[in-house]
Amino acid sequence: MSSMFADQLVLALEELPSLPQVLSELIEAIDHDNVDQHCITMRIAQDQILTSKTLRLANSSFYGLSYRVNSLSDAVFILGFRSLRTLVTSAAIANLLHRFVLDRKDVDYFFEHSISVAIFAKLLAAHVCANQEQAFTTGLIHDLGKLALVTKFPDEYAEVTHYQKEHACARYEAENAVLSTSHASIGAMLACKWRFPLEMQQAVSAHHDPITAETSELSILMTVANIFAKVRGSDEERIHMLRESGYVWQRMELNEELCKSMFATEKQQFAEISQILLSH
Repeated sequence: MSSMFADQLVLALEELPSLPQVLSELIEAIDHDNVDQHCITMRIAQDQILTSKTLRLANSSFYGLSYRVNSLSDAVFILGFRSLRTLVTSAAIANLLHRFVLDRKDVDYFFEHSISVAIFAKLLAAHVCANQEQAFTTGLIHDLGKLALVTKFPDEYAEVTHYQKEHACARYEAENAVLSTSHASIGAMLACKWRFPLEMQQAVSAHHDPITAETSELSILMTVANIFAKVRGSDEERIHMLRESGYVWQRMELNEELCKSMFATEKQQFAEISQILLSH
């Protein structure tokens, strides 16, 4: 990366929108015991759209509650702060996307992919007994660096697209060749700016890296979820791609029946979650 582009990149990231204060407070609150539940609830209640989305998500099949949640305070109490952070993050990122200067179809495609990755990451996290809320949220933000690059450097990113087509390579490989950086690295910088936990920053940064014995569990979840969401083709083709990496297949304790069950669940949840998050 040239020093001039590096300077431009730093300035561009500073110009990107910050997260809403309520989300920053939730992220900060996760690691503290003396959280004021009433204060958090009141902060959310000040935003009608956020309140509506929170309640709709709490009552969606995604969370599978056996009864209806009618009040915001009940949602906060029942779901807990980790789940609530996921809900608020989802709504906040959806709102932020509308502030990026992109075609509507580009934003929709980006967010649809992010939702799919998030759902798959949550399902995989449940399988390995990892933090499902953290996995879902990381899935939502894993590609934000791509939006930042497209928005702030459209001409340079057009070169990335041209390079990718000319060399028939992966997008992140074209980014590194043209820009000497990638959307994964930029996404990690954004996650840092928005004060997400270090583990999430690292998983965003590493979601295209080769998986080794040192790769964190969350990073593996992101890599596998991204493959599940990105590969166009039959279930068998997606399974075959993962099986080619015997290490990942064994470490995640995957099997065909489990994968096909996840594919079916993602299809069921995707339409409902997308409709809620992409609505205004």
